Amino acid sequence: MAPSTEEHDEKEGISIADIVKCMVLLWSATLLTVSYLGFFPQMKMDNTFVASLLTGAMASFGIERKSNGNGGGNKKPPIIDNKDTKAGIR
Repeated sequence: MAPSTEEHDEKEGISIADIVKCMVLLWSATLLTVSYLGFFPQMKMDNTFVASLLTGAMASFGIERKSNGNGGGNKKPPIIDNKDTKAGIR
């Protein structure tokens, strides 16, 4: 039995979906850059929508924002000293 076209496309590594994601990534990055630099002051658009498209396209490729040093998993747990409390003692 001959391999299907889906298996053949997966073996090559590049699919139509990847090309579309790259196009959305480039398009949204270009629009945001043009908007922030102010090349076309008469152009009015919703930057948050374009930024969400950019974020989604980047996330589909596994690109994520790096967390700062004091956030995320680097937090130290708070030290709770219960030696002087009488909670729960009768």
